[in-house]
Amino acid sequence: MWNHPLRLKRPMKRVGEKFVEVDWDSALNEIAAKLKEIVEKYGPESVVITRHDVHSWFLPLFQYLIGTPNLIGHEGTCHTASTAARGAVLGASGPPTVDPDYENVTYLILIGRNLDAAMGHIRRLTAARERGVKVVVVDPRAPNIAYSSLEWVPIIPGTDAAFLMGMAYVIIGERLYDESFVKLYTNAPMLIKPDGSPLSGKEVGVEGDYVVWDADAQAPAPLGKTKNPALTLNDEARQRVGGAKTAWELFTERVAKYPPEAAARITGVDAATIVRIAREFATARGVIEDGWYAARNGNDFDTYRLILILNALVGNIDKRGGLSFQESAGYPNICDPVGPDVVTLTGVKLPAPKAKRIDKIKFPLAVSSFDSVYEAILSGDPYPVKALFVVGTGPLQRDARYHMAVEALRKLELVVAIDIFPHDHVDYAHYVLPDLMFLEREEVSTVKWTLHAALQKSHKALDPPPGVEARHAPWILMEIVRRAYPDRAKAVGYDERYADPHKFEEWERQLVREALKKVAERFKLSLEELEKELEEKGFVVLKRKSYETRPYKTKLATPTGLVEIYSITALRNKLDPLPDYREPLYTKPKAPNEFYLVNGKDNVVSSHFAFTPNAKFLGDRSVWMNPKDAERLGIRDGDLVELESIDTGAKATARVKVTNRVREGVLFTYAFLGGRRSSFITKEFEFLREGVNPQWFATGKIEPVVGSAPTNSTVRVRKL
Repeated sequence: MWNHPLRLKRPMKRVGEKFVEVDWDSALNEIAAKLKEIVEKYGPESVVITRHDVHSWFLPLFQYLIGTPNLIGHEGTCHTASTAARGAVLGASGPPTVDPDYENVTYLILIGRNLDAAMGHIRRLTAARERGVKVVVVDPRAPNIAYSSLEWVPIIPGTDAAFLMGMAYVIIGERLYDESFVKLYTNAPMLIKPDGSPLSGKEVGVEGDYVVWDADAQAPAPLGKTKNPALTLNDEARQRVGGAKTAWELFTERVAKYPPEAAARITGVDAATIVRIAREFATARGVIEDGWYAARNGNDFDTYRLILILNALVGNIDKRGGLSFQESAGYPNICDPVGPDVVTLTGVKLPAPKAKRIDKIKFPLAVSSFDSVYEAILSGDPYPVKALFVVGTGPLQRDARYHMAVEALRKLELVVAIDIFPHDHVDYAHYVLPDLMFLEREEVSTVKWTLHAALQKSHKALDPPPGVEARHAPWILMEIVRRAYPDRAKAVGYDERYADPHKFEEWERQLVREALKKVAERFKLSLEELEKELEEKGFVVLKRKSYETRPYKTKLATPTGLVEIYSITALRNKLDPLPDYREPLYTKPKAPNEFYLVNGKDNVVSSHFAFTPNAKFLGDRSVWMNPKDAERLGIRDGDLVELESIDTGAKATARVKVTNRVREGVLFTYAFLGGRRSSFITKEFEFLREGVNPQWFATGKIEPVVGSAPTNSTVRVRKL
């Protein structure tokens, strides 16, 4: 990647249909002038910044210096649904604030999750597997991990919630759940009125917003204040609470719709398998992974709520080997909203944006849902969007409505792409600015994929190669601010001294030192020792995982402070407070030549790896088809086929790989790997154009309130 022939080398400006190289000063001055013009004409909210994880710590400072509320990331086609579920059920946030304790699991179920995707989980799981721990993968395709000694359950796409309902039916029916945990640490005993709202203390003369039936006292009591809350009521008790039912009774009524035979008809997984896995999971006090790259079918919020609830049914929350909360490293944000202002790490107050973030208007539970931005660009509703900064992410590989996204990008007055490679969206940029790669910059951050509280430091190892005039993205953004709004830049201590990129490193280190000071204070450490250990070892473990804290000693951040089987958050947002199986947001295949098209990642699949020369040989840009389907359609391995979206009519061609690693009736292809259309691709890297981009076929229908966009779809196959 460092000296890749396609690496972006110098700033470029679009002139007509072509790009011309320009010097940094010209590019930054012109962008700053255009940005200022747009803000003055349409307001700061007309500027949107989009990102993946890279530079995500720094970007809020740029956002608030511009004054826009619209820093909107990739999550709508990634983990928005699972994060919304974690918030609703556990009061937790995005991955990995909650994660399986892989080293110590006793039984692990992975639903649509490939651990072999550059997160280090495989190595963490190895210790458990050496003890003989069983791993079950529920997925329409067999990920790489399925090569080893585990059970692969090839399920019909989009039916995971029905599978989980079937498991819950068995666990509840056979009383395999942890009754004590369910009673004391979930809101299952909470009383719900016939209209679906919780019975309040005022209505029955007790304290608290939520009420249970105390089985010992035979009287109403505040939720969480009695040792023996009833999970079910007798007729007399029900009469005394106005006909209310417990959340547990409502949940079991919902689950009763899904005996294993019914779940089997929906999922394509035989009933005996559902029963056996439910029993194995419950008796082993196993754990089901809680979701990462989870935007698949548009019904994912319910799937992940059920996953979390099943973990709670067996009482395996925040226990050794269970679904556990990560210890916080306390690494502060670069700025945070505080009252009417935004306060930076160094204590500088910035005015908070006046407008509401554009995706939150329609999708209040979304971490991010970028689809709203495209709609606003095209319609001007709820307000105009005229400028877009794309920082280290590929919207046209990422977002579900590819063709609408292209139309929207063409309509913008200013598109600035900051990256190291020419992803497809670069073709629609007005300015293209080359970023540093990770080996060329220094970075301190939390260690994500561990339950311990830890920090890591990535040292700068290289300068860009000769001929590459790349700059650090934070420097690029602060220089734009300084040139557009010098007073705002000066307010946070940034002035013309840092126009020198090497001087900027000093300014950035000051910010990081402020952050480390707060960490040192939190953990009662010497700042100098913390910095020294980071410098010498590259990481610091601040606190090792302490089990059985939440919800046992510390309340959860849910409205009730407990694990919420009956979600108050969902209820407040006019969603069903109980999870259910709902149809996916795409048409199901019906004809013999119609298939589900599912997608995923792997250990050699990422948006940037796709560009490497090795990806030509290691990357699989084919479309997988089951041998029985291939035989039925007369298709052989390597044949070229046309795929046509049943919902949108989009067409593309791809080579078929015939493999039993995918369920009958289902096609699989990797996301972010094939189907590149950038005009920067040279003949040497023509392989990037092979295959398909799954987003070409996606319906673009968005999961209500949650904002998750399904990336799976259905296609018609024609042999060419």
